[in-house]
Amino acid sequence: MHVTGCGRFWLWSLAGALVTFSLVAAASVGLLVMPVAALATFFVARKTRDRAELLGALVGAAGVCFAIAWIQRAPGGFDARPWLVAGIVLAVAGLAGYEVFARRLASRA
Repeated sequence: MHVTGCGRFWLWSLAGALVTFSLVAAASVGLLVMPVAALATFFVARKTRDRAELLGALVGAAGVCFAIAWIQRAPGGFDARPWLVAGIVLAVAGLAGYEVFARRLASRA
């Protein structure tokens, strides 16, 4: 169960990253990514068995935040710290939340 649940968690992470990217970049290429993000979310939602797997979307959003922070780290660029903090908060919430909820679901079975 853990291996398949973990795999679906990372699929939700990919879908979350696509949705987040399409929203953050909506003024440019995000609108082109949005249909792909919607399809990915639809297909992953059909495979989901536990609600804990949905927290992978937070980890995907964190990945986008980390990428933006990395891009903005150059001198003269925007302050990357808010994106870095947002990425850390989202990643910790997603990973810790998944661990807590997965353990609760496993203890019920």
